[in-house]
Amino acid sequence: MCAMSVTVDMPALADVAPNGARDSTSITSIAEAWEAALRARAPAHHAGTPLVRKLAAQVGRQLGLGRAERAAVDVCAQIRDIGMIKLPDSVVLKIGHLSPQDWALLNRHPELGAELLQSFPTMAEPAELVRAHHERWDGDGYPDGLRGKAIPLPSRVVAVCDAFVAIATDRPHRPGIGAEGAMEYIVRERGTQFDPQTVDCLRAVITGRDIAWQRARHRPEEPAAAQPSPSGPRTLSQPRELRSALAEFDALPAFGPALERALEAAAFAGPLGGSDLANAIESDLGLTVAVLRAAQRRTDAPVVGIPAAVAVLTSEEIRSAITALPTVAFPWQTRFEALVLRCGSHAQAIARATDRIAQKLQPFGRDELVASALLHDVGKLLLALMWPDFALSAAVRPTPEQAVRQERRELGFDHASLGGLLAERWGLPNALACAIAGHHSAYAQADPATLVRLADMLVHHAHGDTVDRDVMLRLASRCELSVDALRAVVGDLPHSGSSARRRAARSPLSSRETDILKLLADGSRVAGIAREFHLSESTVRTHLHNIYAKLEVPDRAQAVLHATEMGWI
Repeated sequence: MCAMSVTVDMPALADVAPNGARDSTSITSIAEAWEAALRARAPAHHAGTPLVRKLAAQVGRQLGLGRAERAAVDVCAQIRDIGMIKLPDSVVLKIGHLSPQDWALLNRHPELGAELLQSFPTMAEPAELVRAHHERWDGDGYPDGLRGKAIPLPSRVVAVCDAFVAIATDRPHRPGIGAEGAMEYIVRERGTQFDPQTVDCLRAVITGRDIAWQRARHRPEEPAAAQPSPSGPRTLSQPRELRSALAEFDALPAFGPALERALEAAAFAGPLGGSDLANAIESDLGLTVAVLRAAQRRTDAPVVGIPAAVAVLTSEEIRSAITALPTVAFPWQTRFEALVLRCGSHAQAIARATDRIAQKLQPFGRDELVASALLHDVGKLLLALMWPDFALSAAVRPTPEQAVRQERRELGFDHASLGGLLAERWGLPNALACAIAGHHSAYAQADPATLVRLADMLVHHAHGDTVDRDVMLRLASRCELSVDALRAVVGDLPHSGSSARRRAARSPLSSRETDILKLLADGSRVAGIAREFHLSESTVRTHLHNIYAKLEVPDRAQAVLHATEMGWI
Protein backbone atom coordinates (compact mmCIF):
# COMPACT_ATOMS: atom_id res chain seq x y z
CA MET A 1 0.00 0.00 0.00
CA CYS A 2 1.18 3.49 -0.82
CA ALA A 3 2.07 5.44 2.29
CA MET A 4 1.23 8.88 0.86
CA SER A 5 -0.96 11.19 2.87
CA VAL A 6 -4.37 11.74 1.30
CA THR A 7 -6.99 14.29 2.24
CA VAL A 8 -10.48 13.04 1.49
CA ASP A 9 -12.48 16.10 0.52
CA MET A 10 -16.01 14.64 0.46
CA PRO A 11 -18.58 13.34 2.90
CA ALA A 12 -18.29 9.58 3.45
CA LEU A 13 -20.96 7.18 2.28
CA ALA A 14 -21.25 5.63 5.73
CA ASP A 15 -23.80 3.56 7.57
CA VAL A 16 -25.94 5.69 9.83
CA ALA A 17 -28.73 5.13 12.30
CA PRO A 18 -32.18 4.31 10.91
CA ASN A 19 -33.28 7.91 11.40
CA GLY A 20 -30.35 9.21 9.27
CA ALA A 21 -30.51 10.26 5.63
CA ARG A 22 -28.15 7.59 4.30
CA ASP A 23 -28.31 3.81 4.26
CA SER A 24 -25.45 1.91 2.66
CA THR A 25 -27.66 -1.12 1.98
CA SER A 26 -30.14 1.08 0.13
CA ILE A 27 -27.33 2.72 -1.85
CA THR A 28 -25.95 -0.66 -2.88
CA SER A 29 -29.37 -1.96 -3.95
CA ILE A 30 -30.18 1.16 -5.98
CA ALA A 31 -26.76 1.12 -7.63
CA GLU A 32 -27.15 -2.54 -8.62
CA ALA A 33 -30.56 -1.82 -10.10
CA TRP A 34 -29.28 1.12 -12.14
CA GLU A 35 -26.29 -0.90 -13.35
CA ALA A 36 -28.62 -3.69 -14.51
CA ALA A 37 -30.70 -1.13 -16.38
CA LEU A 38 -27.62 0.29 -18.11
CA ARG A 39 -26.40 -3.21 -19.01
CA ALA A 40 -29.71 -3.90 -20.73
CA ARG A 41 -30.00 -0.47 -22.38
CA ALA A 42 -26.40 0.07 -23.54
CA PRO A 43 -24.37 -3.14 -23.24
CA ALA A 44 -21.43 -1.77 -25.26
CA HIS A 45 -21.06 1.23 -22.96
CA HIS A 46 -21.43 -0.95 -19.87
CA ALA A 47 -18.88 -3.54 -21.02
CA GLY A 48 -15.90 -1.84 -19.34
CA THR A 49 -17.61 -1.35 -15.97
CA PRO A 50 -16.31 -4.51 -14.23
CA LEU A 51 -12.70 -3.63 -15.10
CA VAL A 52 -13.17 0.02 -14.12
CA ARG A 53 -14.56 -1.07 -10.73
CA LYS A 54 -11.68 -3.47 -10.19
CA LEU A 55 -9.01 -0.89 -11.06
CA ALA A 56 -10.75 1.81 -9.02
CA ALA A 57 -10.84 -0.46 -5.97
CA GLN A 58 -7.12 -1.18 -6.29
CA VAL A 59 -6.30 2.52 -6.78
CA GLY A 60 -8.38 3.35 -3.69
CA ARG A 61 -6.33 0.90 -1.65
CA GLN A 62 -3.10 2.38 -3.04
CA LEU A 63 -4.34 5.81 -1.93
CA GLY A 64 -4.94 4.53 1.58
CA LEU A 65 -8.68 5.27 1.56
CA GLY A 66 -10.87 4.00 4.36
CA ARG A 67 -13.76 1.57 3.95
CA ALA A 68 -16.42 4.25 3.49
CA GLU A 69 -14.37 6.16 0.92
CA ARG A 70 -13.62 2.96 -1.02
CA ALA A 71 -17.36 2.23 -1.04
CA ALA A 72 -17.96 5.68 -2.54
CA VAL A 73 -15.39 4.99 -5.26
CA ASP A 74 -17.01 1.64 -6.08
CA VAL A 75 -20.52 3.10 -6.35
CA CYS A 76 -19.29 5.91 -8.60
CA ALA A 77 -17.47 3.42 -10.86
CA GLN A 78 -20.51 1.16 -10.98
CA ILE A 79 -23.07 3.77 -12.05
CA ARG A 80 -20.92 6.49 -13.60
CA ASP A 81 -22.56 6.07 -17.03
CA ILE A 82 -26.21 5.58 -16.04
CA GLY A 83 -27.05 8.89 -17.72
CA MET A 84 -26.74 6.97 -21.01
CA ILE A 85 -30.19 5.59 -20.26
CA LYS A 86 -31.74 8.98 -21.06
CA LEU A 87 -29.95 9.37 -24.42
CA PRO A 88 -31.63 8.44 -27.74
CA ASP A 89 -30.97 5.12 -29.48
CA SER A 90 -29.29 6.99 -32.35
CA VAL A 91 -26.44 7.83 -29.97
CA VAL A 92 -26.38 4.96 -27.46
CA LEU A 93 -26.63 2.15 -30.01
CA LYS A 94 -24.62 3.76 -32.81
CA ILE A 95 -21.62 1.81 -34.10
CA GLY A 96 -18.99 3.79 -35.98
CA HIS A 97 -18.16 7.46 -36.25
CA LEU A 98 -20.13 9.86 -34.04
CA SER A 99 -21.04 13.28 -35.39
CA PRO A 100 -20.38 16.49 -33.40
CA GLN A 101 -24.10 16.51 -32.54
CA ASP A 102 -23.84 12.93 -31.25
CA TRP A 103 -20.89 13.91 -29.05
CA ALA A 104 -22.75 16.92 -27.68
CA LEU A 105 -25.52 14.57 -26.52
CA LEU A 106 -23.15 11.90 -25.26
CA ASN A 107 -21.25 14.42 -23.14
CA ARG A 108 -24.43 15.20 -21.22
CA HIS A 109 -24.49 11.76 -19.58
CA PRO A 110 -22.79 12.86 -16.31
CA GLU A 111 -25.43 15.51 -15.58
CA LEU A 112 -28.27 13.28 -16.80
CA GLY A 113 -27.02 10.52 -14.52
CA ALA A 114 -26.90 12.90 -11.58
CA GLU A 115 -30.49 13.97 -12.29
CA LEU A 116 -31.66 10.35 -12.25
CA LEU A 117 -29.91 9.62 -8.96
CA GLN A 118 -31.12 12.76 -7.21
CA SER A 119 -34.68 11.42 -7.32
CA PHE A 120 -33.58 9.04 -4.52
CA PRO A 121 -32.81 10.80 -1.21
CA THR A 122 -30.10 8.29 -0.31
CA MET A 123 -28.29 8.86 -3.63
CA ALA A 124 -27.55 12.58 -3.29
CA GLU A 125 -23.82 12.05 -2.68
CA PRO A 126 -23.34 9.41 -5.41
CA ALA A 127 -25.15 11.81 -7.76
CA GLU A 128 -22.48 14.47 -7.18
CA LEU A 129 -19.70 11.92 -7.74
CA VAL A 130 -21.25 10.72 -11.00
CA ARG A 131 -21.74 14.31 -12.18
CA ALA A 132 -18.02 15.05 -11.65
CA HIS A 133 -16.41 11.95 -13.18
CA HIS A 134 -15.55 13.75 -16.46
CA GLU A 135 -14.07 16.85 -14.86
CA ARG A 136 -10.36 17.49 -15.47
CA TRP A 137 -7.60 18.39 -13.03
CA ASP A 138 -6.83 21.54 -15.09
CA GLY A 139 -10.48 22.69 -15.08
CA ASP A 140 -11.12 21.95 -18.76
CA GLY A 141 -13.59 19.13 -18.17
CA TYR A 142 -17.38 18.97 -18.08
CA PRO A 143 -20.12 19.66 -17.11
CA ASP A 144 -19.07 22.21 -14.45
CA GLY A 145 -15.39 22.95 -15.19
CA LEU A 146 -14.26 21.93 -11.68
CA ARG A 147 -10.53 22.14 -11.07
CA GLY A 148 -8.04 20.28 -8.86
CA LYS A 149 -9.28 19.26 -5.42
CA ALA A 150 -12.63 20.87 -6.06
CA ILE A 151 -13.35 17.60 -7.90
CA PRO A 152 -14.44 14.94 -5.37
CA LEU A 153 -11.67 12.41 -4.81
CA PRO A 154 -13.79 9.34 -5.75
CA SER A 155 -14.64 11.07 -9.04
CA ARG A 156 -10.93 11.67 -9.69
CA VAL A 157 -10.17 8.00 -9.06
CA VAL A 158 -12.96 6.84 -11.37
CA ALA A 159 -11.96 9.37 -14.04
CA VAL A 160 -8.44 7.98 -14.42
CA CYS A 161 -9.56 4.33 -14.34
CA ASP A 162 -12.44 4.98 -16.75
CA ALA A 163 -10.10 6.76 -19.18
CA PHE A 164 -7.54 3.94 -19.01
CA VAL A 165 -10.13 1.27 -19.84
CA ALA A 166 -11.79 3.42 -22.54
CA ILE A 167 -8.49 4.10 -24.31
CA ALA A 168 -7.08 0.58 -23.94
CA THR A 169 -10.14 -1.36 -25.13
CA ASP A 170 -12.38 -1.20 -28.17
CA ARG A 171 -15.31 1.21 -28.11
CA PRO A 172 -18.34 1.26 -30.42
CA HIS A 173 -16.94 4.24 -32.36
CA ARG A 174 -13.21 3.39 -32.43
CA PRO A 175 -10.69 0.61 -31.69
CA GLY A 176 -8.64 0.51 -28.49
CA ILE A 177 -4.87 0.95 -28.38
CA GLY A 178 -4.00 -1.50 -25.60
CA ALA A 179 -2.75 -1.18 -22.03
CA GLU A 180 0.72 0.12 -22.83
CA GLY A 181 -0.47 2.91 -25.08
CA ALA A 182 -3.26 3.84 -22.65
CA MET A 183 -0.86 3.98 -19.70
CA GLU A 184 1.57 6.13 -21.66
CA TYR A 185 -1.23 8.58 -22.38
CA ILE A 186 -2.42 8.63 -18.76
CA VAL A 187 1.11 9.35 -17.52
CA ARG A 188 1.50 12.07 -20.13
CA GLU A 189 -1.65 13.76 -18.79
CA ARG A 190 -0.56 13.54 -15.15
CA GLY A 191 -1.29 16.90 -13.57
CA THR A 192 -3.20 18.13 -16.62
CA GLN A 193 -6.22 15.91 -17.20
CA PHE A 194 -5.77 13.70 -14.16
CA ASP A 195 -4.99 14.06 -10.46
CA PRO A 196 -1.24 13.25 -10.15
CA GLN A 197 -1.75 11.00 -7.11
CA THR A 198 -4.38 8.88 -8.82
CA VAL A 199 -2.15 8.50 -11.90
CA ASP A 200 0.77 7.33 -9.75
CA CYS A 201 -1.41 4.79 -7.99
CA LEU A 202 -3.01 3.50 -11.22
CA ARG A 203 0.45 3.07 -12.72
CA ALA A 204 1.50 1.09 -9.66
CA VAL A 205 -1.58 -1.12 -10.05
CA ILE A 206 -0.99 -1.74 -13.78
CA THR A 207 2.79 -2.21 -13.69
CA GLY A 208 3.23 -3.60 -10.20
CA ARG A 209 6.04 -1.07 -9.60
CA ASP A 210 6.66 0.93 -6.45
CA ILE A 211 5.52 4.52 -6.92
CA ALA A 212 7.54 6.13 -4.14
CA TRP A 213 10.11 7.43 -6.65
CA GLN A 214 7.42 9.39 -8.48
CA ARG A 215 6.57 11.46 -5.42
CA ALA A 216 10.10 12.89 -5.43
CA ARG A 217 9.93 14.03 -9.07
CA HIS A 218 7.67 16.46 -10.89
CA ARG A 219 7.67 14.37 -14.08
CA PRO A 220 7.66 10.57 -14.40
CA GLU A 221 10.24 8.67 -16.37
CA GLU A 222 9.47 6.71 -19.52
CA PRO A 223 6.79 4.20 -18.49
CA ALA A 224 7.62 0.52 -18.48
CA ALA A 225 5.56 -1.87 -20.54
CA ALA A 226 2.18 -2.16 -18.83
CA GLN A 227 1.05 -5.60 -17.77
CA PRO A 228 -2.70 -6.13 -17.53
CA SER A 229 -4.27 -7.73 -14.53
CA PRO A 230 -4.17 -11.54 -14.90
CA SER A 231 -7.93 -11.65 -14.56
CA GLY A 232 -8.51 -8.74 -16.95
CA PRO A 233 -9.79 -9.15 -20.53
CA ARG A 234 -7.41 -10.63 -23.07
CA THR A 235 -7.77 -7.57 -25.32
CA LEU A 236 -5.38 -5.65 -23.08
CA SER A 237 -2.45 -7.93 -23.87
CA GLN A 238 -3.04 -8.36 -27.59
CA PRO A 239 -1.07 -6.36 -30.26
CA ARG A 240 -1.61 -2.63 -29.87
CA GLU A 241 -2.47 -0.20 -32.65
CA LEU A 242 -0.52 2.60 -30.99
CA ARG A 243 2.58 0.43 -30.77
CA SER A 244 2.51 -0.33 -34.49
CA ALA A 245 1.92 3.35 -35.31
CA LEU A 246 4.86 4.38 -33.12
CA ALA A 247 7.07 1.79 -34.80
CA GLU A 248 6.06 3.05 -38.25
CA PHE A 249 6.63 6.61 -37.10
CA ASP A 250 10.15 6.09 -35.79
CA ALA A 251 11.48 8.02 -38.79
CA LEU A 252 9.50 11.07 -39.89
CA PRO A 253 9.69 11.37 -43.70
CA ALA A 254 11.50 14.30 -45.32
CA PHE A 255 10.42 16.30 -48.37
CA GLY A 256 12.70 15.37 -51.27
CA PRO A 257 13.75 18.92 -52.31
CA ALA A 258 14.44 19.88 -48.67
CA LEU A 259 16.68 16.85 -48.29
CA GLU A 260 18.62 17.80 -51.43
CA ARG A 261 19.13 21.36 -50.15
CA ALA A 262 20.35 20.09 -46.79
CA LEU A 263 22.81 17.66 -48.40
CA GLU A 264 24.14 20.42 -50.62
CA ALA A 265 24.55 22.74 -47.61
CA ALA A 266 26.25 19.96 -45.61
CA ALA A 267 28.77 19.46 -48.39
CA PHE A 268 29.98 23.05 -47.99
CA ALA A 269 29.62 23.39 -44.22
CA GLY A 270 32.73 23.71 -42.08
CA PRO A 271 33.43 21.64 -38.97
CA LEU A 272 31.29 24.01 -36.87
CA GLY A 273 28.40 23.97 -39.30
CA GLY A 274 26.78 27.10 -40.70
CA SER A 275 23.58 29.09 -40.91
CA ASP A 276 22.75 27.82 -44.41
CA LEU A 277 22.82 24.23 -43.20
CA ALA A 278 20.75 25.03 -40.10
CA ASN A 279 18.17 26.88 -42.21
CA ALA A 280 17.96 23.99 -44.68
CA ILE A 281 17.35 21.51 -41.86
CA GLU A 282 14.76 23.70 -40.16
CA SER A 283 12.83 23.92 -43.45
CA ASP A 284 11.60 20.33 -43.01
CA LEU A 285 10.08 18.44 -40.06
CA GLY A 286 11.74 15.11 -40.89
CA LEU A 287 15.17 16.68 -41.17
CA THR A 288 14.66 18.61 -37.93
CA VAL A 289 13.74 15.49 -35.95
CA ALA A 290 16.55 13.38 -37.43
CA VAL A 291 19.27 15.95 -36.71
CA LEU A 292 18.02 16.66 -33.19
CA ARG A 293 17.97 12.94 -32.42
CA ALA A 294 21.48 12.50 -33.78
CA ALA A 295 22.71 15.41 -31.65
CA GLN A 296 21.30 13.90 -28.44
CA ARG A 297 23.37 10.76 -29.07
CA ARG A 298 26.50 12.83 -29.64
CA THR A 299 26.61 14.59 -26.25
CA ASP A 300 25.35 14.13 -22.71
CA ALA A 301 24.00 17.68 -22.51
CA PRO A 302 20.53 18.23 -24.03
CA VAL A 303 20.60 19.87 -27.46
CA VAL A 304 17.40 21.88 -27.89
CA GLY A 305 17.91 23.70 -31.19
CA ILE A 306 19.10 23.00 -34.72
CA PRO A 307 22.00 25.54 -34.67
CA ALA A 308 23.37 23.80 -31.56
CA ALA A 309 22.84 20.39 -33.18
CA VAL A 310 24.71 21.47 -36.31
CA ALA A 311 27.54 22.71 -34.09
CA VAL A 312 28.02 19.37 -32.28
CA LEU A 313 27.66 17.12 -35.35
CA THR A 314 30.07 16.72 -38.21
CA SER A 315 28.87 17.11 -41.79
CA GLU A 316 29.23 13.37 -42.27
CA GLU A 317 27.10 12.65 -39.20
CA ILE A 318 24.41 14.98 -40.48
CA ARG A 319 24.46 13.38 -43.94
CA SER A 320 24.24 9.94 -42.34
CA ALA A 321 21.26 10.97 -40.21
CA ILE A 322 19.21 12.51 -43.00
CA THR A 323 19.99 10.21 -45.92
CA ALA A 324 18.49 7.31 -43.96
CA LEU A 325 15.09 9.03 -43.91
CA PRO A 326 12.16 7.99 -46.09
CA THR A 327 11.19 10.76 -48.49
CA VAL A 328 7.97 12.11 -49.96
CA ALA A 329 7.64 13.99 -53.22
CA PHE A 330 4.94 15.85 -55.08
CA PRO A 331 2.42 14.77 -56.31
CA TRP A 332 1.45 13.06 -53.07
CA GLN A 333 0.57 9.40 -53.13
CA THR A 334 -1.51 9.44 -49.93
CA ARG A 335 -3.41 11.84 -47.68
CA PHE A 336 -0.76 11.22 -45.04
CA GLU A 337 1.98 12.60 -47.30
CA ALA A 338 -0.14 15.68 -47.96
CA LEU A 339 -0.68 16.09 -44.20
CA VAL A 340 3.08 15.87 -43.55
CA LEU A 341 3.71 18.79 -45.89
CA ARG A 342 0.71 20.75 -44.67
CA CYS A 343 1.87 20.39 -41.06
CA GLY A 344 5.34 21.42 -42.19
CA SER A 345 4.06 24.57 -43.87
CA HIS A 346 2.01 25.49 -40.81
CA ALA A 347 5.01 24.78 -38.57
CA GLN A 348 7.16 27.19 -40.57
CA ALA A 349 4.67 29.99 -39.94
CA ILE A 350 4.49 29.16 -36.22
CA ALA A 351 8.29 29.06 -35.99
CA ARG A 352 8.52 32.44 -37.71
CA ALA A 353 5.98 33.98 -35.34
CA THR A 354 7.56 32.37 -32.27
CA ASP A 355 10.99 33.65 -33.28
CA ARG A 356 9.68 37.19 -33.71
CA ILE A 357 7.97 37.02 -30.31
CA ALA A 358 11.22 35.80 -28.75
CA GLN A 359 13.10 38.72 -30.27
CA LYS A 360 10.73 41.10 -28.50
CA LEU A 361 11.29 39.30 -25.18
CA GLN A 362 15.07 39.15 -25.26
CA PRO A 363 16.93 37.54 -23.65
CA PHE A 364 15.29 34.20 -24.43
CA GLY A 365 16.28 30.84 -25.90
CA ARG A 366 15.19 31.46 -29.47
CA ASP A 367 16.62 28.21 -30.86
CA GLU A 368 14.65 26.15 -28.34
CA LEU A 369 11.49 28.07 -29.16
CA VAL A 370 11.91 27.58 -32.90
CA ALA A 371 12.46 23.84 -32.47
CA SER A 372 9.38 23.60 -30.22
CA ALA A 373 7.32 25.50 -32.78
CA LEU A 374 8.51 23.37 -35.69
CA LEU A 375 7.52 20.15 -33.91
CA HIS A 376 4.41 21.34 -32.10
CA ASP A 377 1.94 19.41 -34.31
CA VAL A 378 3.82 16.12 -34.86
CA GLY A 379 1.14 14.40 -32.78
CA LYS A 380 -1.34 15.06 -35.60
CA LEU A 381 0.73 12.88 -37.89
CA LEU A 382 0.66 10.01 -35.40
CA LEU A 383 -3.12 10.37 -35.09
CA ALA A 384 -3.39 10.28 -38.88
CA LEU A 385 -1.53 6.97 -38.94
CA MET A 386 -3.84 5.51 -36.30
CA TRP A 387 -7.13 7.00 -37.58
CA PRO A 388 -6.75 8.28 -41.17
CA ASP A 389 -10.08 10.13 -41.07
CA PHE A 390 -9.61 11.89 -37.73
CA ALA A 391 -8.86 15.27 -39.32
CA LEU A 392 -12.05 15.09 -41.38
CA SER A 393 -14.41 14.36 -38.47
CA ALA A 394 -15.39 17.96 -37.72
CA ALA A 395 -18.18 19.35 -39.88
CA VAL A 396 -17.18 22.89 -38.93
CA ARG A 397 -13.59 23.98 -38.26
CA PRO A 398 -13.43 24.75 -34.50
CA THR A 399 -10.98 26.87 -32.56
CA PRO A 400 -7.67 25.13 -31.75
CA GLU A 401 -8.81 24.56 -28.16
CA GLN A 402 -12.15 23.15 -29.32
CA ALA A 403 -10.33 20.86 -31.75
CA VAL A 404 -8.23 19.48 -28.88
CA ARG A 405 -11.33 18.85 -26.78
CA GLN A 406 -12.97 17.14 -29.75
CA GLU A 407 -9.96 14.84 -30.14
CA ARG A 408 -10.14 13.95 -26.46
CA ARG A 409 -13.83 13.11 -26.75
CA GLU A 410 -13.63 11.11 -29.97
CA LEU A 411 -10.25 9.42 -29.56
CA GLY A 412 -9.55 9.48 -25.84
CA PHE A 413 -6.44 11.68 -26.19
CA ASP A 414 -5.22 14.69 -28.15
CA HIS A 415 -2.44 15.43 -30.63
CA ALA A 416 -0.52 17.70 -28.24
CA SER A 417 -0.11 14.97 -25.62
CA LEU A 418 0.84 12.40 -28.26
CA GLY A 419 3.35 14.88 -29.71
CA GLY A 420 5.03 15.16 -26.32
CA LEU A 421 5.07 11.37 -26.06
CA LEU A 422 6.71 11.14 -29.49
CA ALA A 423 9.38 13.65 -28.48
CA GLU A 424 10.18 11.55 -25.41
CA ARG A 425 10.25 8.37 -27.51
CA TRP A 426 12.67 10.02 -29.92
CA GLY A 427 14.98 10.95 -27.05
CA LEU A 428 14.52 14.70 -27.51
CA PRO A 429 15.12 17.00 -24.52
CA ASN A 430 12.43 17.23 -21.89
CA ALA A 431 12.05 20.97 -22.55
CA LEU A 432 10.93 20.28 -26.13
CA ALA A 433 8.56 17.48 -25.07
CA CYS A 434 6.90 19.75 -22.48
CA ALA A 435 6.50 22.63 -24.94
CA ILE A 436 4.95 20.32 -27.56
CA ALA A 437 2.57 18.67 -25.07
CA GLY A 438 1.46 21.98 -23.56
CA HIS A 439 1.06 24.13 -26.64
CA HIS A 440 -2.76 24.13 -26.42
CA SER A 441 -3.09 24.52 -22.65
CA ALA A 442 -0.07 26.42 -21.29
CA TYR A 443 -0.76 29.69 -19.51
CA ALA A 444 2.49 30.42 -17.65
CA GLN A 445 4.26 33.72 -18.11
CA ALA A 446 6.42 33.57 -21.26
CA ASP A 447 7.47 29.93 -21.00
CA PRO A 448 8.13 28.04 -24.28
CA ALA A 449 4.77 26.24 -24.36
CA THR A 450 2.88 29.50 -23.76
CA LEU A 451 4.79 31.33 -26.48
CA VAL A 452 4.19 28.54 -28.99
CA ARG A 453 0.50 28.56 -28.04
CA LEU A 454 0.32 32.32 -28.57
CA ALA A 455 2.15 32.06 -31.92
CA ASP A 456 -0.19 29.26 -33.00
CA MET A 457 -3.24 31.38 -32.22
CA LEU A 458 -1.75 34.39 -34.01
CA VAL A 459 -1.08 32.40 -37.17
CA HIS A 460 -4.55 30.83 -37.16
CA HIS A 461 -6.09 34.26 -36.62
CA ALA A 462 -3.95 35.81 -39.37
CA HIS A 463 -5.08 33.09 -41.80
CA GLY A 464 -8.74 33.76 -41.05
CA ASP A 465 -9.33 30.75 -38.81
CA THR A 466 -11.51 30.98 -35.72
CA VAL A 467 -9.67 31.54 -32.44
CA ASP A 468 -10.66 32.65 -28.96
CA ARG A 469 -9.51 36.28 -29.21
CA ASP A 470 -9.93 36.90 -25.48
CA VAL A 471 -7.60 34.00 -24.64
CA MET A 472 -5.12 35.17 -27.28
CA LEU A 473 -5.02 38.69 -25.84
CA ARG A 474 -4.76 37.41 -22.26
CA LEU A 475 -1.81 35.23 -23.26
CA ALA A 476 -0.15 38.26 -24.87
CA SER A 477 -0.73 40.28 -21.70
CA ARG A 478 0.84 37.58 -19.53
CA CYS A 479 3.86 37.63 -21.84
CA GLU A 480 3.93 41.45 -21.61
CA LEU A 481 3.29 41.87 -25.33
CA SER A 482 1.17 44.78 -26.51
CA VAL A 483 -1.39 44.63 -29.32
CA ASP A 484 1.00 46.68 -31.44
CA ALA A 485 3.68 44.04 -30.87
CA LEU A 486 1.24 41.33 -32.00
CA ARG A 487 0.45 43.34 -35.14
CA ALA A 488 4.16 43.54 -35.91
CA VAL A 489 4.50 39.76 -35.53
CA VAL A 490 1.53 39.11 -37.81
CA GLY A 491 2.90 41.56 -40.39
CA ASP A 492 6.13 39.59 -40.56
CA LEU A 493 4.52 36.20 -41.17
CA PRO A 494 5.25 34.27 -44.40
CA HIS A 495 3.03 35.32 -47.31
CA SER A 496 2.43 38.77 -45.84
CA GLY A 497 3.33 42.07 -47.46
CA SER A 498 4.84 41.49 -50.91
CA SER A 499 4.38 37.74 -50.87
CA ALA A 500 4.36 36.01 -54.24
CA ARG A 501 1.01 34.46 -53.28
CA ARG A 502 -0.73 37.82 -53.44
CA ARG A 503 -1.38 38.30 -57.14
CA ALA A 504 -3.79 40.67 -58.83
CA ALA A 505 -4.95 38.14 -61.44
CA ARG A 506 -8.34 36.55 -60.78
CA SER A 507 -8.68 32.79 -60.87
CA PRO A 508 -10.19 31.44 -64.09
CA LEU A 509 -11.60 28.45 -62.21
CA SER A 510 -15.17 28.00 -61.07
CA SER A 511 -15.86 27.35 -57.37
CA ARG A 512 -16.41 23.62 -58.06
CA GLU A 513 -13.16 23.41 -60.05
CA THR A 514 -11.32 25.20 -57.22
CA ASP A 515 -12.69 22.76 -54.65
CA ILE A 516 -11.65 19.81 -56.81
CA LEU A 517 -8.14 21.22 -57.22
CA LYS A 518 -7.84 21.71 -53.46
CA LEU A 519 -8.65 18.05 -52.88
CA LEU A 520 -6.16 17.12 -55.58
CA ALA A 521 -3.50 19.16 -53.73
CA ASP A 522 -4.34 17.27 -50.52
CA GLY A 523 -3.53 13.97 -52.20
CA SER A 524 -7.05 12.81 -53.15
CA ARG A 525 -7.54 10.54 -56.14
CA VAL A 526 -10.29 10.77 -58.74
CA ALA A 527 -12.41 8.15 -56.96
CA GLY A 528 -12.13 9.94 -53.64
CA ILE A 529 -13.04 13.31 -55.17
CA ALA A 530 -16.04 11.71 -56.86
CA ARG A 531 -17.29 10.34 -53.53
CA GLU A 532 -16.71 13.70 -51.83
CA PHE A 533 -18.91 15.60 -54.29
CA HIS A 534 -21.31 12.74 -55.18
CA LEU A 535 -20.18 12.83 -58.82
CA SER A 536 -19.23 10.14 -61.28
CA GLU A 537 -15.53 9.59 -61.91
CA SER A 538 -15.97 10.56 -65.56
CA THR A 539 -17.46 13.91 -64.50
CA VAL A 540 -14.47 14.54 -62.20
CA ARG A 541 -12.09 13.75 -65.06
CA THR A 542 -13.96 16.22 -67.28
CA HIS A 543 -13.54 18.89 -64.59
CA LEU A 544 -9.82 18.10 -64.39
CA HIS A 545 -9.35 18.45 -68.14
CA ASN A 546 -11.16 21.81 -68.00
CA ILE A 547 -8.88 22.90 -65.15
CA TYR A 548 -5.74 21.97 -67.09
CA ALA A 549 -7.01 23.85 -70.14
CA LYS A 550 -7.90 27.01 -68.20
CA LEU A 551 -4.54 27.04 -66.40
CA GLU A 552 -2.65 26.10 -69.59
CA VAL A 553 -0.78 23.26 -67.89
CA PRO A 554 -0.29 19.65 -69.00
CA ASP A 555 -1.08 17.73 -65.80
CA ARG A 556 -2.27 17.76 -62.20
CA ALA A 557 1.15 18.47 -60.70
CA GLN A 558 1.60 21.64 -62.74
CA ALA A 559 -2.01 22.66 -62.05
CA VAL A 560 -1.51 22.46 -58.28
CA LEU A 561 1.84 24.26 -58.40
CA HIS A 562 0.54 27.07 -60.61
CA ALA A 563 -2.66 27.61 -58.62
CA THR A 564 -0.70 27.58 -55.36
CA GLU A 565 1.80 30.13 -56.65
CA MET A 566 -1.01 32.40 -57.79
CA GLY A 567 -2.78 32.09 -54.45
CA TRP A 568 -5.92 30.57 -55.93
CA ILE A 569 -5.92 27.51 -53.64
